[in-house]
Amino acid sequence: MPKPANLSVGLRLLLASQAMAPLAVKLGLIQQLGAEKAALLAPHMPPGQLRELIMAMPIEFVAAVVTHLDPRLILDTYLSLPDSLHLEVARQLCADGAFATAARYAECLAPKQIKVLIYGINDVDHVLQIARYIVDMPLISESLRSFSTGYLRKLTEAARIDGNVAVSAQVLSGLSLVRQADVCAGLQPATLRQLLPMLLLISGEALREQLPEAVLRLFAEQPA
Repeated sequence: MPKPANLSVGLRLLLASQAMAPLAVKLGLIQQLGAEKAALLAPHMPPGQLRELIMAMPIEFVAAVVTHLDPRLILDTYLSLPDSLHLEVARQLCADGAFATAARYAECLAPKQIKVLIYGINDVDHVLQIARYIVDMPLISESLRSFSTGYLRKLTEAARIDGNVAVSAQVLSGLSLVRQADVCAGLQPATLRQLLPMLLLISGEALREQLPEAVLRLFAEQPA
């Protein structure tokens, strides 16, 4: 786990003065610091105090702070927060276009919690943008296992429009061959043409045995 950055003398004094201050005073001082300095201060706070502050801060400010903060530095506190707050912050990060930050924090969660995020974000384009920055693709595949085939198709079609079918291929390849075949069976020909070679390669051609004849025929008929 990375070490938190050393604090300046001023921030150390501020941290010491925070211990007995009322919550309203703490909130005001932290927000006056700005997001970047607040991110420096966060790993040095007692977990209970940090959690209390996060729960009371405006979501917009929390989202701004976490763009400057490695989640591993506050991991225990982050994981202790309710899923509803994880979702609010993720939505704000998406609204701010901070998809890389949303991905870093999502990867700290369990598959069931990521599933809650995906349901709550409820925007395939935003989910896709977050997925661009995910390193642990098996984690995302596990989170999506219980999603409907229709949703997985929507996600894949959005990936084609976004010019990033490779992300969908990585995610779908973590599902069973039967689920992969079900998704492929309802895709637009243009999407299927881009996706299927990737899935066949990843599966070592094993997926071919699960694909409906109509899909194989449609794929074979696609122009080069």
